[in-house]
Amino acid sequence: MKKLLTFFTVVALTTTVSFAQAQFGATAGLNMANITGGDVDDEWVMKMGMHFGLSANITLSDNMTLNTGALYSTKGSQMEESGVEVAINLSYIEIPLNLSFPVSEQMSLMAGPYIALLMSAEATVKFDASPAADDVIDIKEDTRSMDYGINIGAGFAVTEAFSINAGYQIGLASLDPDGTGVVISDDDDSVKNSNIHIGMTYSFGGGY
Repeated sequence: MKKLLTFFTVVALTTTVSFAQAQFGATAGLNMANITGGDVDDEWVMKMGMHFGLSANITLSDNMTLNTGALYSTKGSQMEESGVEVAINLSYIEIPLNLSFPVSEQMSLMAGPYIALLMSAEATVKFDASPAADDVIDIKEDTRSMDYGINIGAGFAVTEAFSINAGYQIGLASLDPDGTGVVISDDDDSVKNSNIHIGMTYSFGGGY
C-alpha cells in the first residue's frame, strides 16, 4: 500500500506542473459512512455525513486523467439501543488520487487511493429518558491521526462544466491500532472506515 501511495503521489506532483492540462473546480456531496471490521456489532449502522472542497482534473493522456483535490469529509457510525443513541463522529481533510478512464463521451470509471488527516473525533451519547445526561466525549487522542484506503467509482458529465459522481471507499487503516480508544468492538485494532459517497462537481472554465 505504501508503494502504491508513493506512486500516485509522484504522479500527482510531476503532472501538476502542466497547468494548461489541468481543470479546477468545486465539489460537494453526501457521505453514507460506517465503521466495519473486527467483530463490530450489527447494531452499528450507516451514518450520514458530507464532503466538500476543491477538485483538480489533470490530463495524463487521451485515455487517462488524474482526479485529485482537497476535501473536508465527515464519517463515522451510529447505533441505538434501549433508548440510548451513540454516534462516532469523525472529520477529515482528505486527498483523493484517482485515475479516471473514459468508457463513453460522458461516463468514466475511476479508482485509486486516498489519504486523510483526522481533524476531529467525538463520541456523542444521547438518552431519550434523560436529555440532561447527554454527553460528548473527545476521542481524537485515541483515534489514528491518518486514514488511508482505496476509492472506486464512476463519473457522469451532465454538461461541459457540471458532473455527478458516485463511489465506494474501502478504509485500510485501523482507526484504533492500540485497541484502547473507539470502543465499538472487542477487536478495536481492526476497525476501519467505509463510505458510500454521491456528489457533484462544477468545473471552472470549460470542458470536463
